[in-house]
Amino acid sequence: MQCQICDAVLPDDDLFCEACGAPVKPAAEPVAGVCPCGAPASEIDEDGFCERCGRRARRPDTDHIEVVLSAACAGVSDRGLRHDRNEDRFAIHQGGAGCALVVCDGVSASRQSEIASGAVSEGVAASLAASLARGPIVDGEAAVRQAIVDGEANLAAQPGAAAESDSPSTTVVAAIVADGHVTLGWVGDSRAYWIDGRGARQLTCDHSWMNDVVSAGEMSPEDAERDPRAHAITHWLGADAGDDAAASTAHFDPDGPGTLLLCTDGLWNYAPSPEQMARLVQEVEAAGGDALAVA
Repeated sequence: MQCQICDAVLPDDDLFCEACGAPVKPAAEPVAGVCPCGAPASEIDEDGFCERCGRRARRPDTDHIEVVLSAACAGVSDRGLRHDRNEDRFAIHQGGAGCALVVCDGVSASRQSEIASGAVSEGVAASLAASLARGPIVDGEAAVRQAIVDGEANLAAQPGAAAESDSPSTTVVAAIVADGHVTLGWVGDSRAYWIDGRGARQLTCDHSWMNDVVSAGEMSPEDAERDPRAHAITHWLGADAGDDAAASTAHFDPDGPGTLLLCTDGLWNYAPSPEQMARLVQEVEAAGGDALAVA
């Protein structure tokens, strides 16, 4: 199928052009799980490609992921329009003394970045779940730092993850919430926000070129923001990260009810200011939406 606006070649079941975002009409309504070449569902691999003719017969399940633990705790991830696959992964866990949340954004410049985001989100979530199961969290920052180390180790154990160049890489932001306290850890530019009746507060500080040169006094925030390198990440998790895999941590004690939001730049690029992020969340909550609706 071809986009009538920009002529990009698209999978037959796409509803929007991955190049320009324009709505497109599929050439034909596909039969669920069966390729137009006649191959049965058993010959469609987990990524949705036909093993007989090689065309994409369906989108993979990872294009849209929803996890709902309760009306107050949920997560959603979508592929979006500009990539052929969803490179983000997340995990949420509720139990023991509280809950744990993890969001990872696979670095698009690296090979098979979804392997990195998947392995790290699983490893971090498992580590935080174990911390919660052991009882009250005595040192939340130590628990989050260790969880990110465990997530990095889980990535290193994946086939192909130790490649000397172009190794799978990801950012991560994680939170452990227990006894009214929030402890955060992050590597890269995935973010955490606290949103309440007073607005939104960004709880993390991006590991980015812009923040590095501004904090060093080399450029003003305004000049750095205009530089094309502004949002290039300086820390990540992957075989080639070295010292740049070190996590930052922060502690936050809410003084009232609110919403803890973890997200990748796939969201905050559309709402870069705390005020914009607050509006997005509060409009849904004001209409009676639960955590899934907000996500």
